[in-house]
Amino acid sequence: MTRYVSKCAAIFAAAAMALMLAGCDDTTSDSDAGMESSSFVGSYSTKDTQGNDMTVTLDEEGSATGTQGGDNLTGSWKAEGDTATITWTDGWVTKITKEGDGYSKTAYKDGKEEGSAVPAEKK
Repeated sequence: MTRYVSKCAAIFAAAAMALMLAGCDDTTSDSDAGMESSSFVGSYSTKDTQGNDMTVTLDEEGSATGTQGGDNLTGSWKAEGDTATITWTDGWVTKITKEGDGYSKTAYKDGKEEGSAVPAEKK
């Protein structure tokens, strides 16, 4: 009888753990936040804070690549409502925001906005 109760307790504990882990999944989809992240996937042509040409490419897995003044950029991105926030490995953050039928780009260094928003054209 004790062995039976121990086995039942172990099964119950395993089931409770499985339910708890399942509850840890993020149930908020990007569409609930205003825009699906897949809508940001693609390449953008824009300008950097000095007015030089800049490209940004966002892939489906959350990786970001780009070019700026001949330098290659790498980082990661995530959708936050109507904005894709890109964190570059050099510490800069770029935000591409959907505005009506177009996009704009803003840049941040050390949490402070650098320059002003500029258009970003999705290719």
